[in-house]
Amino acid sequence: MVLTKPFLNSRYVPALTAYEYRGYIIGTWARPEFTNGSTSIGVVYKRGEFGSIIQVQRIEGELFETKEQAEQHAVELCKKWVDKQVMVTGYNEVVKRFA
Repeated sequence: MVLTKPFLNSRYVPALTAYEYRGYIIGTWARPEFTNGSTSIGVVYKRGEFGSIIQVQRIEGELFETKEQAEQHAVELCKKWVDKQVMVTGYNEVVKRFA
């Protein structure tokens, strides 16, 4: 299941999509640009002690024509970053979406 609940006030902050991937949480969105398009943005979080969530990486991608293309690209960028971390640490967990 995809998390699409708005954070705080849906009139001012866009709903973010979040996924759990290999023990990390990936949040993505498309930042609208003045040119006709959106830039892909992704943030990777890790669960900390006592239920906290800690940002460990922010990735800014490319400009895309559509919001959907930008968001999908952000997911792929974050997954690649996580995969590199998993290779370094040897940590591998079942892939599932965060609900």
